[in-house]
Amino acid sequence: MGSNAEIDVGRGAGRRLRSDTRRNQRRLMEAVGEIARETPDQLTMQVIAARAEIGTATAYRYFSTVDDVLAAYVLGVIDDLAAFSADSPLEGRKLFAAVLDKWIALLEHHGTTIVQLRSRRGFLARLHTGDQNILGVQRAWERPVTGLLADLDITSITLDHALFLLNILFDPREINDLRTEEKLPPRKVAARLTEAYIGALRGWSTVD
Repeated sequence: MGSNAEIDVGRGAGRRLRSDTRRNQRRLMEAVGEIARETPDQLTMQVIAARAEIGTATAYRYFSTVDDVLAAYVLGVIDDLAAFSADSPLEGRKLFAAVLDKWIALLEHHGTTIVQLRSRRGFLARLHTGDQNILGVQRAWERPVTGLLADLDITSITLDHALFLLNILFDPREINDLRTEEKLPPRKVAARLTEAYIGALRGWSTVD
């Protein structure tokens, strides 16, 4: 297939190839986000590739399915949240509040794309089998949730279970629902869900 000839061209060709790959993948991410916001029913690899202005065959070289494109997009959003969480100087409940505010802000722009990605498996099954998006969620929320549990003096609940409850209450679909159907401002969404989450943590911790 001529791979030796390609390598022999020199390092510059390798750099160009990697640059093309990054550019094409970035275009695919931008395209899937735009289509999910505008016409989610038209999410196909052909439509995504056309919006990205690359060939469908090229798109399939990077991603096997639409769900693979969406998973990569969602992982990018989660990585943004994880970076924010890691860089924040806050601790405890204040850190939790800051990360939640960031999550709601990210959903303002990316929520319609994130909700397109569905899984038949539950949160814990995906966590225990190393799903990259769920591991990203763990990276983003581990420090805020651990700090919140310490502030609340709740020691009998595992981090996995605390994240499981968080995944239920802070689901992008439900946050979008509160924002669009109930017209709740972000601060009120954050405050109500935080109190509900604290109640869930306390209730969970009382049962052996």
